[in-house]
Amino acid sequence: MRKKAFLLVPALLALAAPAFASVMMLPVQGTNLEPGEVDAIGQMVMTAYQVEAKDTTIPPADAQKAVDEAGGYPQAAQKLGAKEYIYVSAVKLNSRIVLNATRYSADGHYIFSAKMSATSLDDIEPAAERLSKALLQQQSTSEVRTQENVLRTEEQQPVRTSAQKVAGLKASVIYPIGWDHKIAPQMSGAFDLRLENGMHFIELGIGLTFAAPDQRYSYGGIWLDIGGSVYLMEGNTAPYLGAGLMPRLMSDEGESLANFAPYLQAGVMFFRESKTRFYTDFRVAQNVLPIAFGGGEVYNAANGSYQNLGTTNLYPTELTFSVGMGF
Repeated sequence: MRKKAFLLVPALLALAAPAFASVMMLPVQGTNLEPGEVDAIGQMVMTAYQVEAKDTTIPPADAQKAVDEAGGYPQAAQKLGAKEYIYVSAVKLNSRIVLNATRYSADGHYIFSAKMSATSLDDIEPAAERLSKALLQQQSTSEVRTQENVLRTEEQQPVRTSAQKVAGLKASVIYPIGWDHKIAPQMSGAFDLRLENGMHFIELGIGLTFAAPDQRYSYGGIWLDIGGSVYLMEGNTAPYLGAGLMPRLMSDEGESLANFAPYLQAGVMFFRESKTRFYTDFRVAQNVLPIAFGGGEVYNAANGSYQNLGTTNLYPTELTFSVGMGF
């Protein structure tokens, strides 16, 4: 008798699972798909979401019954005690199946949506896993891609596409830090070219830094910019992080000195979907070779002789704030 009672426990839990579920899974809305294919897609998405959320879900059949009785999605979710519900659509085109999944709160407020394209039903399993991860983590499907859920088309050699060119002008304010010596702030202007491809871009530029006049510690010169940055998110406005190197010819109004400075930068690109871009970034650069200040002689009227000024070698750290516009 005790053994029979023990065997009944899993069955009772299975029957009661929807009552404890917090997510209602609506039936997949299919277009150009057979009913069996639509059901298969719905089952894969529901299973994947259960695994990722570590929670049971209310199956599409029970959800649709509640919708018919309550008259709407939010009403059905509230009737079944669900905290949120998932709406999925699947559209079959000539060579792919486009999946759109949207996550809503129980009262019908939008939470997040994600989109995937599968070449066939064989790609539905990894696509369903990616959609589930994206909905729960509120990230794009590309950000949640792993070696286990990559699609067959993504395993193939990607087709190379040309980079989008963003050419324009950039103005900067530079604050050199001489540590034991105070160095005059600087201004610079540059031609800036960004070759953007997907979530990253290569930056090339040439600019001129102007030395402050009549300052003991001041320098300027011409420089090149070679670097690269990666966008941290998709969208019309996206922050980025990058690094690069500035080969340059710097001078304190005396003898010019070849120098170079590696840098790190962080910035934001605005209007990425527009032809005209605006961006701003903050850069920290370090001079690797010394910049010589002073030197030469000055006439001392008190004793009627020339006095040697001496030379001071510094390795300034530069803090640069820039704004630019590209086309």
